[in-house]
Amino acid sequence: MRITARASALAILCVSSVLPVLATGGSASAAPDPARLGSTAEQAAASCWEIKQGNPSSPSGVYWLLTPRMAAPQQFYCDQATDGGGWVLVGKGRDGWTTEYDGKGAASALTSPDTSPMSNATVQLASGKVDALLNGQRVDALTDGVRLRRATNAAGTTWQEVRFDYSNRDRWVWTFGAEHYLSSYSFDKVSRTGGQTVNFGTDNLYNRVYNTPVRAQGFRQGFAFGSSVTGTSASSTFLYSQAGSTGYALPYTQVYLRPQVRSTDAGFAQIGDSGTSASSSPAVANSNADALPWHVSGLAGSTAAEGNVEVQAFTQSGSRMYVGGNFRYAQRAAASTGVDQVSQPFLAAFDVSTGELVQTFRPVLNEQVRALATLPNGSVLAGGDFTVVNGSTVTNVVALDPTTGATDASFNLKLENRLTGGVLRVNALKVANNEVYLAGAFTHLSGGTKPATAVYSRSGAIAAVDGTPRADWKAGLNGTATALDVSADGKRVYFAGYFTQSGTTPTSKVAVFHTGLNGGLASTTWNPTWSASANYQQAIDEVGSRVWVGGSEHSMFSFDTTSFARLSGNIMKAHGDLQSVTNDGKAVYAGCHCQNFNYTNAYTWPNVGSGFTQADSLNWVGAWNASTGQVIPNFVPTMAMRAESGIWAMTVDSNGRLWAGGDILTAKTATATNAWSGGFTRFSPADSTPPTTPSGLRVTAQTATTATLSWVGSTDARPISYQVLRDDRVVATTGARTLTVPLGGRNRFFVRAADDKGNVSASTPVVTVAAAAPVA
Repeated sequence: MRITARASALAILCVSSVLPVLATGGSASAAPDPARLGSTAEQAAASCWEIKQGNPSSPSGVYWLLTPRMAAPQQFYCDQATDGGGWVLVGKGRDGWTTEYDGKGAASALTSPDTSPMSNATVQLASGKVDALLNGQRVDALTDGVRLRRATNAAGTTWQEVRFDYSNRDRWVWTFGAEHYLSSYSFDKVSRTGGQTVNFGTDNLYNRVYNTPVRAQGFRQGFAFGSSVTGTSASSTFLYSQAGSTGYALPYTQVYLRPQVRSTDAGFAQIGDSGTSASSSPAVANSNADALPWHVSGLAGSTAAEGNVEVQAFTQSGSRMYVGGNFRYAQRAAASTGVDQVSQPFLAAFDVSTGELVQTFRPVLNEQVRALATLPNGSVLAGGDFTVVNGSTVTNVVALDPTTGATDASFNLKLENRLTGGVLRVNALKVANNEVYLAGAFTHLSGGTKPATAVYSRSGAIAAVDGTPRADWKAGLNGTATALDVSADGKRVYFAGYFTQSGTTPTSKVAVFHTGLNGGLASTTWNPTWSASANYQQAIDEVGSRVWVGGSEHSMFSFDTTSFARLSGNIMKAHGDLQSVTNDGKAVYAGCHCQNFNYTNAYTWPNVGSGFTQADSLNWVGAWNASTGQVIPNFVPTMAMRAESGIWAMTVDSNGRLWAGGDILTAKTATATNAWSGGFTRFSPADSTPPTTPSGLRVTAQTATTATLSWVGSTDARPISYQVLRDDRVVATTGARTLTVPLGGRNRFFVRAADDKGNVSASTPVVTVAAAAPVA
């Protein structure tokens, strides 16, 4: 019997959560009837392979699948004819593939292997869903590896079979353009060993898979043939080339896997009487940026140095976000003029919630702002390259009234750089302990109640109330400090930069000092091995028990805050010096000039070696779990940069929103693919809150084979569906609050709610239906 896609009363919600049930030691439900495997949600199989094993005559078509790692049964296309059958389709497309973790398109489109009419529409199952189909099995442990079925002509009448096996791959990713190592590969069953997913094969014709987008093809992503294979530019072609003579033609490709998972050994476990626990999506920012009414544009100051981009600094004071950098205007849209374009070079203020420009804040500076901080009295402290503010001479640092931008005369600080030819600059500011800590290019400080200058080489500590320098600060760094952070307890201050010594003590590009009186180095042994010989560091941030450091070349490492042992390593490649880092307590965000991949557990550049454990998509800014150090692969914004300089400033505001700044031109929002986002953009937190728990589950009707269940619904900010569980698994999903379901097994029923972002509530306690017993 051929199973086809059909309208079903049991509408299935596709979510990516991994939802283990609560084992109690009881037995799982009996295995489904082999003749009915995959025919309904209740009879869902654990894999296409299980269906084929149980019923060898099963044809190719659409079947219901469910593993313990899946949130609910879902329909998939199973190829039951090729090489013994049992293949599940996880992606299909021609020249529109993405490297992003969340895949592309609607999963329902994968119930057919074809695209009709042929187009560049591409569908890729979210990586988390692929891992759920594998039931937690490592990708490199798949017996049959990854299968590509590629069209070899424009008409789609001839096809090629490609197989490849990873040598080291834990979870699923779509980053085939990265340097994932292969143990073997084959073209139409002719096998070879070695290679990498980025480019493998034996010739420059059809026995080649080239996964690097090329300019001649408009940088389109796909499983290209070799440089000598051309296609056509027709919209309906199965073999695409931007021009008739363009090599690396992109074929229509289907991606299949063959996980060998059975319902009886997949790990289903009887749910305890109290039900299942809630499950949440990762606590991270949305990949889609917020649609803000105002941004910045133009360049007003020097562009001679790297990082002289539109936005380089943020600070929040009260209900306003202050944005500093090298911009000339604040404006509403890309082509704004008149009242929608305000001349406000270097520093502007925006409402932190609405994003509206605060037009009363009008400081006048003569050069760019590189650092911002908020003083205890609410004044905005700015540092950078400027020497004149509001008509008066300053030495690269000034305090400003947060409402008007007028100079705050109560704060007085003078910086000097007495090195021959030395450039005076403030790169970073941080307020803690009623003090301000500074990093930059300077040698002497004076001000406040201490008009006499004292040596404060490249770093300093001053009173937040008036700018008086600390007399006992003796860091003595021998090179420019670019970034700093203060520990959560206020007892230590971290610096990163170009320096190699503090006094006579080696401190290779990072140093940590006590903040108290007579404070010195908190560690004299923190001298990391960096990723390359050019290894200046540009960003540093402590969160929890880790301190994160990033810079050149293309690295972000985390270190234990007690022992300063290195805990994790990340290398961005092909491009990607790290330039900014911040956190919200749960996630660490790092910005860079990176558009390709982040290699986890890699420590050297440009050769990342073969020991890295994952390569995730990375686009200008990425996210990591603050506790574990692991990448949060769900967060991959889509942005375009004016000069590909990338992200140079980030902060998280009081609403939990991430602000990112640099030379941004556009960003993808919920409503626009390329929304103008001059200089900066903002990302709100993704929904990671489960719906409330349903209640009052009861049986309202019963037959010999079915039970009708009703319950009190859940509440949530997003659309909700309800999953009905029986014994050890979900057997149906509905948008209603009542449903008739089949009886079976031990007839122990539960209900839980799921939203459309992968958050799932705890379930109701068990309700047991006595077989064939009438309802009271």
